[in-house]
Amino acid sequence: MQIVFTRRPPLLCGTVAVGLWEGRRLTPAFTAIDLDGRLRKSLKRLGFEAEAEETELFLAPEPPLDSVVVLGLGKPRKLNAARLRRLGAALVEDLDGSLATTATVALDLPPEQAAELAYGLRLKAYRPMQKYRTRYDPDDDDDVQPVLEEVIVTTPDPEAATALFAIREQVAEGVFLARDLTDEPGNALGPQEFAAQARRLEILGVEVTILDAAAIKAQGLNLLAAVGQGSARPPCLVLLRWPGAKERPLVLVGKGITFDSGGISIKFDDEDMDAMKADMGGAAAVIGAIRAIAGRKAKAHVCGVLALAENMPSGGAQRPGDVVTSYAGLTVEVIDTDAEGRLVLADALAWAAATLKPRTLVDIATLTGAVEEVLGDFHAGLYTNDDALAKRLFKLGQEQDEPLWRLPLTESCDEDVKSDIADVKNCAWGEVPDNDDAARFLGRFVPEGLAWAHIDMAGKEFADEDDPLCPETTTGFGVRLFDALAGG
Repeated sequence: MQIVFTRRPPLLCGTVAVGLWEGRRLTPAFTAIDLDGRLRKSLKRLGFEAEAEETELFLAPEPPLDSVVVLGLGKPRKLNAARLRRLGAALVEDLDGSLATTATVALDLPPEQAAELAYGLRLKAYRPMQKYRTRYDPDDDDDVQPVLEEVIVTTPDPEAATALFAIREQVAEGVFLARDLTDEPGNALGPQEFAAQARRLEILGVEVTILDAAAIKAQGLNLLAAVGQGSARPPCLVLLRWPGAKERPLVLVGKGITFDSGGISIKFDDEDMDAMKADMGGAAAVIGAIRAIAGRKAKAHVCGVLALAENMPSGGAQRPGDVVTSYAGLTVEVIDTDAEGRLVLADALAWAAATLKPRTLVDIATLTGAVEEVLGDFHAGLYTNDDALAKRLFKLGQEQDEPLWRLPLTESCDEDVKSDIADVKNCAWGEVPDNDDAARFLGRFVPEGLAWAHIDMAGKEFADEDDPLCPETTTGFGVRLFDALAGG
């Protein structure tokens, strides 16, 4: 879909979206198409109060209009960036429902606001993956494909709005990359295919380094190697560097389990194993964020580390009870091979801290089902050793509609993960929730004094129909948050 900006023409025609302030207070564009007041009477009869994100579609009212979407704008004083994005997103379903190929959004917002509204519209208008479909049923509503190709957004300063939207469009492209990768089936996207996707960012100026299985072993990333040793597709570690400023980097680390069977501790049938293709959602967030940051040429130094492996059962797989020496030198007893995400992250965090000397270190992973039980699917879990970092991430999460909720790094978990034969074990299944155990386990692999945060995004990798900025598909959660964290 293409989004263009223009001044409102003297005559609005075709498919048009116009707005009303709460209480059905008029906007100039609405007045221009409702000279006889019939549209206002219809809205009053329908009980339309123009609350924020409320919409109503009128098909074929009269020439030169083909259809009209009326959008509730809410209260003017609440028209911040987050509200504007949601307003733009709220238009998508009705614009698609109009079956138009081109539509005009006539709200006449100033350029900054117009760009934000268009950004939300763009995020919601993402088309879920269709490349594996060979048949469509025209009588099935779910199979009807949207035909909207262009949205024209009116604003008094189209040139300024175009420049502002161009930056947001790059972030949207990062979100879409993360969504696309998360939706790829496990047979099409293994560690090597994911690494190949990283190589494609070099055209944007991203420096890409790939450690193959031999290099992983040579550098002592034995936990990552152990998780991947049961698969015919070897693991790898990918470093993405955007050198946009001369400073110590912000380092983002993503769990990239391209398919998680559980290994020898295989998952049960009722655990929706087909969805385990999305267990690389953390790595998808990181590569998407680097794509966004590089695309908009951010003046920031940001590195992404992708810990990529496939967790499969085989004669060569790691066993429950194995003891493995980590990159950090700590020995880990593997109690459950399905608690593999914290193993690959532990090595990646320790390697990143030692190799990249970050100013801030943040990891993200679809790590535990327990965090979903604690927080539902609205918030991702946030653990951190730094209060200032916690406040910043919480604030950015609210602003970007990727909300976080801080959970404690519980000292009692230290007793849970004590091992009788090694320095630590990878899980306990004790009375403390596993998400707390996992976070505390990861903290052992982060050097003291380094500001670090762990985001457990389990449950956030897929959207339902109520997601404000995403259709019912994979979300790309974390890309907008990390892009905002990078700044520049």
